[in-house]
Amino acid sequence: MKSINYFRPYLVLTLWTAAFIFNSTLVLAQSTGGCDNYTPTQGQTVTCTSTSPAATAGVNSSANASNNSVTVNVGLGTVIKISGSPIGLGSNAIVNNSGTLNSNSFQNGYGISAGANNRSQAGGNRIYNLYDAGTSTRAVIVTAGTGAAGIYVSATNATSSANIIQNAGSISTSGANASGIKLVSGSTSSSILNTITNSDTGVISTTGSGSHGIQVSGLGAVSIENIGSITASGPNAFGIYSTGNITSLTNAQGGSSPLTFSGVLPTNYNTVISSPTVYGKLDASNVVVTGVMNFGISGSSAVSATSYSTVLSGIKVNNLGNSYGTITVSGTQYQWALVHRVNGSADQTDLVVSAVVQPTLAALEQTLAAQSYLIAPIYYDTQTALASLGNALQGLFAMQSAGVINGMSYDCPLFGNSNICVSAGGRFTNVSAFPNNNSSALIIGAYRASNNIRFGGYLDQNLSLSTPGGIAQLNNGSPMVGAFGVWSQNAGGTGLEAKLSAGYANKGATLTRPVVGVSEAGSGPTSLTSQGVLGVLKYGFGIGNKTILSPYAGMRYVVGGMGGYSEGRSSTVSSPLTYNAIDNYTATALVGFMGSHKLSDKTSLLASAGVEKDTSANVGNLITSGVGDFNLAMNNNYRSLRPTASLGAFHDLSMNERIGISAIYRQEAYQALTSTTVMATYTVGL
Repeated sequence: MKSINYFRPYLVLTLWTAAFIFNSTLVLAQSTGGCDNYTPTQGQTVTCTSTSPAATAGVNSSANASNNSVTVNVGLGTVIKISGSPIGLGSNAIVNNSGTLNSNSFQNGYGISAGANNRSQAGGNRIYNLYDAGTSTRAVIVTAGTGAAGIYVSATNATSSANIIQNAGSISTSGANASGIKLVSGSTSSSILNTITNSDTGVISTTGSGSHGIQVSGLGAVSIENIGSITASGPNAFGIYSTGNITSLTNAQGGSSPLTFSGVLPTNYNTVISSPTVYGKLDASNVVVTGVMNFGISGSSAVSATSYSTVLSGIKVNNLGNSYGTITVSGTQYQWALVHRVNGSADQTDLVVSAVVQPTLAALEQTLAAQSYLIAPIYYDTQTALASLGNALQGLFAMQSAGVINGMSYDCPLFGNSNICVSAGGRFTNVSAFPNNNSSALIIGAYRASNNIRFGGYLDQNLSLSTPGGIAQLNNGSPMVGAFGVWSQNAGGTGLEAKLSAGYANKGATLTRPVVGVSEAGSGPTSLTSQGVLGVLKYGFGIGNKTILSPYAGMRYVVGGMGGYSEGRSSTVSSPLTYNAIDNYTATALVGFMGSHKLSDKTSLLASAGVEKDTSANVGNLITSGVGDFNLAMNNNYRSLRPTASLGAFHDLSMNERIGISAIYRQEAYQALTSTTVMATYTVGL
């Protein structure tokens, strides 16, 4: 008994060691066998070389931090076909698949996943679907369920590491909202770049509504290279769909099956040219894409001096960041340009490559025009041109509203025995900051119904008008018109006076965008309107027998804007824009003082000073659609509290004849513009 007790510790240790070795042997056997229902541990390497008998579950890490950094190698000829996810790991995973992974019709089934199902989101994964050159065998991943993905990597942490996904084999998915490759990256570091590569042997195909070959989302930067084939079949299904941050997309897929794209465009897109007939094409037609994309030619291309048809489809003006440049291949410098055919569709963009580099943009445009090409307009130049158009419109709106507002101050208070007043004269208006000048002739008429009431109307006909840069050509066929009515307590200007007036102006216009860089001088017809109504009360206090001081208060409502119109396509415009109507309105309170002073029995001075405050206002934006979607605010530097002042004089030639001159200064709402109006009139009472 003593000897047995003496050896008992050693016996226990021996049995524990044997059990440990036995269990370890089982683990190793599982890890190097068929990968049937296996849960790897931290840092473990799992090798799958057999699936006989068939697997009931795959290699799936548990959802905790101690089961990351796992490597899975699936050998050539190995098949894992289960109703689930064959390989599901955490972060820092490495997967080398040379076999076949099939999730059957399992909903949200993933052939290979990293970070899914509450596993670590730290990223740093490297996943390879391989091609065996010796046997010309592609590794295969197949899924067939709703929301499934051949390869799915989720790394949503802001500090997640870069992920690498490479496909040289075959990935096929079917089912609604499925993806061949799906990546979600939350990395906010500018030094982190995720990469997805579909090599020359790589084939990705998806079938189903909303199914995509490659789907990218999140904040993390992603670089994609497609040298193989990516096809998507079904409603709203695309080769690449992105709501994320693709910084670079290189594409060699073209021919009759271009790479389709939807979502947020890559920052940089490079086409790979293999020959004059084999080159990358990107198709975004009939979908909504956002973002600004810079175009380039891959440095690995075999460039020829020729034209390449339809390198881009469906790329709008506001989606293109550049449209010409140079590339050097084998020591030869070529010039390239993205072009539209004269009178052709703006949805088709061709690439023209020349061995002659033009010294200037004008020379390049001239050379392309000789070949019936127009260089494709780009976002930045068009945006700048539209900003100039918007500024010009602000000046036109200010000038037209100033005319209507000043017109509502027109009056004709000199009457003869027939109780009729007629006044004729001229008006000149200038709007500051823009060379907008307007000259017009005017006639005012009034009828005195009693000693206290008069009413009348006016016509104000433009004679000439100038606008900056030839942006607007206005039709002067329609005069500004208005009407007014006045009740006054006393004939001499003292006491209470009430005035109600209205004005209306409509001008036909042809607007032309200025040319900035490669923007186009798109032109189209529209109309500019302004109409308003004004009510003012004032009370005149006599100061001595020569001066009257009249405080006033009132309300004014003005509506105006521009009618919608479309530019026309021409031999110089390939991308005509369509403009929405611009609707503006303001409700304005007025307060101030008017004064008159007699210098003599026949000559008097007039002056006023006041402020106006918008109680409500709406300023419409300049919005375009069609081949370019732009939205420019027209209310920048809008000022709702504005001063106004006037100064004038009149001289009575006789009891019923008067000449007058006046100047009106107003600060306008748009960009705090100012308008100055000078009027000279001859008035006669009949």
